[in-house]
Parts: sequence; C-alpha cells; structure tokens
Amino acid sequence: MSISQYTLMNKNTELAVVLLSSSGYISDVLSVINPEAFPVGIYTDKAEKLVECLNQWWRSRIIPASRDGLRYILHLYDIESPAVLSKRSLGLSLSDQYWLKPEGSELNWDAVNFFSNEFSKELGEAFFQRGSSRPAVNPFTPDASSNGWLKKKWVRIAGKTYLAKAGSAPLFQQPYNEAAATKILEQLGIDHVDYHLIMEDNRPLCLCENFIDVDTEFVPAFFIRNVVQRSNNDSTYSHFLRCAEMLEIPDVEEFLQKMLCFDYLIENSDRHFGNFGFIRDVNTLKFRGPAPLFDNGTSLWCESPAAEIGLSLPAMPFKETHKKQLQLVSDCGLQDKPLERCPEIVFATLSQSSFIEASRVDLITQAVAKRVRGLRAYLGKN
Repeated sequence: MSISQYTLMNKNTELAVVLLSSSGYISDVLSVINPEAFPVGIYTDKAEKLVECLNQWWRSRIIPASRDGLRYILHLYDIESPAVLSKRSLGLSLSDQYWLKPEGSELNWDAVNFFSNEFSKELGEAFFQRGSSRPAVNPFTPDASSNGWLKKKWVRIAGKTYLAKAGSAPLFQQPYNEAAATKILEQLGIDHVDYHLIMEDNRPLCLCENFIDVDTEFVPAFFIRNVVQRSNNDSTYSHFLRCAEMLEIPDVEEFLQKMLCFDYLIENSDRHFGNFGFIRDVNTLKFRGPAPLFDNGTSLWCESPAAEIGLSLPAMPFKETHKKQLQLVSDCGLQDKPLERCPEIVFATLSQSSFIEASRVDLITQAVAKRVRGLRAYLGKN
C-alpha cells in the first residue's frame, strides 16, 4: 500500500506531519507541531486516539458515500474512495483553511487556496451530467471537500462564490424548501444564509453565497460537543451548552432556541450536528458566534407520502421529536414576529414548482399553519 507524507496546515501554520494511505485516509501522525491551531475538538496527546480523531474530522469534510451519483463517479474515473478525491485536491475547502502540504513541496496558502484562486469545476459538473460520457476531471477543486447527500457544486458568478444544490427525484422539493426557509427566516429576524432558486437543465437548483471567507472557518457543532466528555448528569442539550461555554462562544443558547423553534415550524428532519455550527476567526482562534442557519432543504415533509404530511418525523439533534425539542425553549424572542405569514410563504414558494402537485402544496401549507398555531400556543405559556 502506497503511503504519502504531508504536513497538515492551517493557512501557513504547520499543525502536524501525517502519513496518508493510498485510499486517502490518515494512517499515522509522525509529529505534532502546533496543537493550539488544530481543528476544534480534535487534538489529544494520545497518539492512537489522535489518528482516529483526525480521520473522523477528515471524513466529515469529504464527499459522503450517500451522495447521489457518487458510486457512478468513482466507477467512471476508477477511483477507490471519495477520500482519494480530497487527497488529490490537498484537502482544500471553502469552509475552512486547512490543507495538506506534500512533503518537500514549496507550496504556500496564497498559491493554493480556493478563496482567492480559481478552481476546477469538472468534478461538480460531473455529478449533474445525465449522459454516460467521461469528461476529463481536474481534481483541484473544493467539490472534493463538500459533505451532504444531495448533489452540489461550487460556482463563481460575477466574482462571488456560490454553492449550488440539487433536489432529489421525483419531486425535487428541497431547493424550493430552501427558498421558502429563507423567506421565513427573514420574517422571523433569524440570521440565515440566503438561498435563491434557479433552473438548470430543466431541474431546480438553489444557490447560496459562501458565508466563510479567507479569515474565518466554519466549525460544525459535532466537534464542539467533543471538547469535554459528557457527564452522566448532563442532557445532550446541557452538555452542548457547557462545551460552548468552555470555548467562549457568544450567543449560543439564544441561537439554539430560535433554531429549534424554526425547525419545529418547517419539520426539519435533518438538523444533525453537522448541519449547524459556529464561526471561528482563524487568525485569533477566537469564536465570533453562531453561523447563519443553512441547509434547511430536508424539511416540509419532502420525503413523506401525501397521507403522512403533517405527522411528526424523527428529529435531531437534541431530542427524538421536534415537539420534545420545543420543550427546551424558554425564550426564543419570536413572540412578536409575524409567524402567521409562514404558511403563505410556503404556499407561494412551493406553488412555483411544476414537479409538486397543487394538492400536496395545500397539505404542506395546512401542516405549517398547524405548526404556527402550536408554536404560538407554546410561546404563550412561557
């Protein structure tokens, strides 16, 4: 098995010297140089555990096995795993500043980063192609370091960088959900990423501008909760708040309470610990606060048959249902917001789709109206 040596970097700061296997995973850590600048929740002074933690982090930033079309892409280009794709692009991302510097290389951050340099678009486009052609793929792309199961690609438009995401057949509802969520979040005054609908090859996509820049990194909540070990007396929610407090992240509980209320309204069934997080300054290593809410597409019963629209689905991240998560909310600050506008926003947005039947749109709208009444009643008691 071929082994390659790299230096794990944060911009131009050396973090550790590591070995990567031919399959694209970290097989050993030869030396630790700067543990303070490691990804949050990763560093440990136990060598074997450090390899495990680094690979857990590495897996979180590569294309998951569940990505629609991945198996075909790997077969088409005879690539062993998505980790190999990320290895070939030096692990570079548009969500943070970590990368792999090959042994003996003179490369530096300014020369390789995707924030200020052009990047290849072929890999992202390959996921969206419907034919069986095999276009050449330049592996130097941030598309090799993007997670999530839906097809997506990074694009540059008028000098700005956007993430384009598809929906799943046959309804392709997720992009419309993102657009509706954007308008609801605007009404509720909750910080969020703006999603805009476009059509490409007769399929809906949603576009959002990158909310991370050259001086910030997105830290998923998954790694925040790893900062300290959870005690037997802590709930998942209280443990998370304790971890955030240790990291001195501002405004965490207020943000979480609004997020839980919003997810209840739209029945977001995919708010796992990788689907929200916080922004850290990569120069000072201090947290600025919560990241704007994003990735709201797997909601509004988009994967439910018509007969099940309005029912409670399994929820994440703190409790098994949204109703139980709502009980964690004491003061979300939404009592005076125009919640009653949410159903009409959903109706107007989903009605734009030629893939979603009008009867389904009506059922979803009625379900959201019921959630509004439920949230009003709950907030009125507190």
